[in-house]
Amino acid sequence: MKYIPLLILWLLPLSGLAEDGFVIRGKITGITSGSVAVLERTGEATTELSRVRIENGTFTYTGKVDHPKLMLLKISTKRVEVFLENTDYTIECSFDSLTGAHLKGGRYNEQWWAYLNSGMVPMKYFFAHPDQSIAPWIAQRNAVSSADAKAAYALLTPEGKNTEPGKALAERVETYRKMESRSPLPAFKTEDPAGKAVALNNLKGKVVVLDFWASWCAPCRAYVPKLREHYNRYKDKGVVFVSVSVDDDKAKWKKAMDELKMEWMQVLADGGFKEETGVRRLFNITGIPHLIIVDKEGRIATSMDYYHRNDFDVTVEKLLQ
Repeated sequence: MKYIPLLILWLLPLSGLAEDGFVIRGKITGITSGSVAVLERTGEATTELSRVRIENGTFTYTGKVDHPKLMLLKISTKRVEVFLENTDYTIECSFDSLTGAHLKGGRYNEQWWAYLNSGMVPMKYFFAHPDQSIAPWIAQRNAVSSADAKAAYALLTPEGKNTEPGKALAERVETYRKMESRSPLPAFKTEDPAGKAVALNNLKGKVVVLDFWASWCAPCRAYVPKLREHYNRYKDKGVVFVSVSVDDDKAKWKKAMDELKMEWMQVLADGGFKEETGVRRLFNITGIPHLIIVDKEGRIATSMDYYHRNDFDVTVEKLLQ
């Protein structure tokens, strides 16, 4: 009997594994060896958390997330999307039929696949299921108008409002409120191609057009000729144009500037295009290219996504009056 306490102590790490993180136990037919990894996406890049071996088609993968996240599960040569939280999962299927829907366990992944299979547009699904665990995540990514963001946040449960995406949605609602009240352009870190710090909130007295873009963004590059038209039309009328790159790679940023011959002011934003930090969260930027126009008093006049850029001339002409 004296050995029982030792046995219990030895088993404790195994029994607490799922509580401390997540565990994926897999059995994949049609493949006998290889590796399994979980990848986290940040902008255009992916980061591999860790890797385990597949032995005779089976594997056990352990990891931990700080909050539920949509990630990539890489099994041998295939990548599938899965929504991971810190709980137990199993996945059993053939390699040929492998999809994220085969991952069993966890509320988020189950609700993620119900959402995908619903055929509903994101916000319609949200308004039909605002109590689901995944609801804050759907709203935070898709409530891109002021009206949708406010309505979505009001419908979240107290638990939903306390999640990471729930808190991010609250920040978006507050940012919309500030924009609607013509708040001053907030300070954020940027540097010019020589590495010198630039304070964009000091450009008072002129209308300022901030163009958020990246070298890896094809629509951004395609928009440069139109932006050049605007620049040539307004550069002598008291309008300053600044392209704010969210690149992570300075060399790629500078190479793209040279290729596109972007002759107006160019700066690099600190924090890149990460969701948690930087200009993406500060200005509610869900996609690029994105324009923010600042009036002569240094206040945000408007924020323009892809669907609102046709209002550019009307907005600028009004601010120049």
